[in-house]
Amino acid sequence: MNIKRRILLPLCAVVTILAGVGCQSQREIPDEDLIKIFHDAYLANAYIGECGINEDSLYLYEPIFERYGYTVEDMQYTLKTFSERKSALLSDLMVKVSEQLELEARIEGRKIVVLDTIDNVARRRYTRTVYEDSLIHVKRLRDTSKLRIKIEDLTTGDYTISFDYYIDTLDENRNSRVLVYAMKNDTLETLRHTMMLSRYRDASFTRKLMIDSTHTEIFIDMYYHPASEESKLPDIKIKNFKVVRVLPTEQSVDSLYHHQLNLRLLNYDLMMGFTADTVKLVERDSINTENEKDSIALRTH
Repeated sequence: MNIKRRILLPLCAVVTILAGVGCQSQREIPDEDLIKIFHDAYLANAYIGECGINEDSLYLYEPIFERYGYTVEDMQYTLKTFSERKSALLSDLMVKVSEQLELEARIEGRKIVVLDTIDNVARRRYTRTVYEDSLIHVKRLRDTSKLRIKIEDLTTGDYTISFDYYIDTLDENRNSRVLVYAMKNDTLETLRHTMMLSRYRDASFTRKLMIDSTHTEIFIDMYYHPASEESKLPDIKIKNFKVVRVLPTEQSVDSLYHHQLNLRLLNYDLMMGFTADTVKLVERDSINTENEKDSIALRTH
């Protein structure tokens, strides 16, 4: 949405309200301070609109004037003198305010993109395949135990279970399912999920479980039949079976930052990203450049 189109209405609200305020001892506000005041007034109006505040806006603008050392009367006097000027128009200041707001919006948008990128990098870095099997082919009843997998020593995170499968026409079972659940400390089954398996065609299964510190194991039965049903001759092929764990985003990002600090603490390029009064730079020759080539650069601009 174009900020220039939205800025006039909220800022004109300030002018309209001030038009009825009586004049006492007044002073003219310089243009550079007017731009700051209008900038803050726009943000205040945006906040009011989001929160649905119903209050005389004059009382909300007054602290903005005071922040820069001015009063409502000063603003009213300044707006009056503006109409008498020939060299500048109030709309000129509005344009500068809108340009400043648009610049800030682009910067904030860039920050969001950078933060999202860091989140994605961190989650990918701390993604682990905790169990996998490329092919399991079961054609005998006694071998169906190969299709029951238990994952223990869990840590908090998202566990995604996935596999491709094909049930052949020689399979004599008619209501085959996949069963997944997590076990808690008190031997309580949670996050239980079952799904009927398709027959005579290539198909796949995916399920994500959000595991916390109370869970102790994940149980997967890729060829489940209730106790009430008689198990018959199987013929099922499982491919690309995987259990993948992804740490929570906050934990992944924290781990990534710790890793980067260990690798990059003395990295010249990284240190150049900080202001000179924040970090004291060291001589280039005293830095180990080998780590620079191997590590990921998270630059701060």
